[in-house]
Amino acid sequence: MGHRGQWSEHEARSVLIAWRKSGVSIERFAQERGLVPQRIRWWKAKLEDKNATPERSSSALALLPVQVTQPAQPKRGEPVAVYLRSGHIVKVGRGFDEEAFARVVALLEGT
Repeated sequence: MGHRGQWSEHEARSVLIAWRKSGVSIERFAQERGLVPQRIRWWKAKLEDKNATPERSSSALALLPVQVTQPAQPKRGEPVAVYLRSGHIVKVGRGFDEEAFARVVALLEGT
């Protein structure tokens, strides 16, 4: 998280996913990463109350197609952020090398 302010839902989900994969307590996870445990607990309660779609436990790596529901008008060359299950966020620009990107994702996801 690049800033100390509020987290977006995407950022919070990324943190929760990384915490679950770590297998450690929220307190330890937060301490190791300089985060506030209460913030993690708050988002955990908020997102679980929404009855969010359960995450798949599959460790298979795949680039999946997405449907853009509201077309964005990105500035030319502006990177797109990709949120990974591991909690990492990868930014890619237009014309990225798909094979290189898949290798980076596999490395970050630990597959």
